[in-house]
Amino acid sequence: MMVCTRTVWLVFALLVAGCAGRPPALLTPIAETPDGAAQVDVLAISTRAQSDLEGEIYSGERGQGLSAHVVNVSIPPSHELGAVEWPSSKNPKPAKEFAAISVVPAEPDEAWAWFDSQESAGRLLIFVHGYRVRFADAVFRLSQIVHDSGIKAAPVLFTWPSRGELLSYFYDRESANFSRDALELVIAEAVARDSVSEIVILAHSMGSWLTMEALRQTSIRNGALSPKIRDVILASPDLDLDVFDQQMTAIGEKRPHFSFIVSSDDRALGISKLLAGGRHRLGAINPLEEPHKSRIEEAKDITVVDLSNLDSTSGSSHSRFAESKDAVTLMGATLNDAKRETQTPPSLISQHAGSVIMSLGAGIAQIGK
Repeated sequence: MMVCTRTVWLVFALLVAGCAGRPPALLTPIAETPDGAAQVDVLAISTRAQSDLEGEIYSGERGQGLSAHVVNVSIPPSHELGAVEWPSSKNPKPAKEFAAISVVPAEPDEAWAWFDSQESAGRLLIFVHGYRVRFADAVFRLSQIVHDSGIKAAPVLFTWPSRGELLSYFYDRESANFSRDALELVIAEAVARDSVSEIVILAHSMGSWLTMEALRQTSIRNGALSPKIRDVILASPDLDLDVFDQQMTAIGEKRPHFSFIVSSDDRALGISKLLAGGRHRLGAINPLEEPHKSRIEEAKDITVVDLSNLDSTSGSSHSRFAESKDAVTLMGATLNDAKRETQTPPSLISQHAGSVIMSLGAGIAQIGK
């Protein structure tokens, strides 16, 4: 058993080795921004312990209670759609790399004052990151998603204690468990806020499990989810199918529109399946094959977007939802359309009983144009 486990981790290390050479991103504020740089304001709410390391802000350890920071991010003029131009050192080059302009601690009242100052028409986007993600990585990824998708919403990052290390998968899993009540509280406070009219939740990988648990708890506690929670998007969800079924049942029939972004060639979820004793992950299903196809067709108000074999800026199959130019553009166009109408060619859509299956193959460059 020990040999088998070591083999799995060795394979996992080889699959993600492309990320290993990148130095940790930091949030040391830059002196000035270059001409043509875009800016994104992010409110980060965290269950992480704060760090004494300059520019790190939060570590990967678990903190006591919730804390928040407002981070103003600079996106370089040379930015490529779907990419994060990661800082190459603790002193980023803002002409070519993502950088922090300012990082300011925020008390609860200040956090909501930040939201009220955003040009979001009352719309909130809550992003819940996945496994092996440091704080600065999550900030820059959300900034890239907001910028590239063009979504009209105030971006809130819910960041939980991930160590950002390959061999901390199970620590991260327990940290997500540790953060369920905190995410439920953030969602409840957003729902209760009069200035918030609509909430979109975007969760990636292991963050999908955390999100579903928080929504499950919220629904059980209140009898149903608030209609303010309009969209829930699970990107590459690292979720056991049986567990997911129970979570959806607990949430109930009065639920928001759910979108699942999947890739049957997701190598990271393939390793997660091995670690989970061969249990299939929701994010790696083929929605056009049985039994998944029939179950999707029987469901209501669900969209499944299949990104298998779609190109992304890094070549990662696990982060295509943000790194594919077509996928990130489609996400923004769909969320900004109150009638849920997309510009996806009709031949790519199979619709049954209120559910939609989209298969986005390479070369669908017309999406969002």
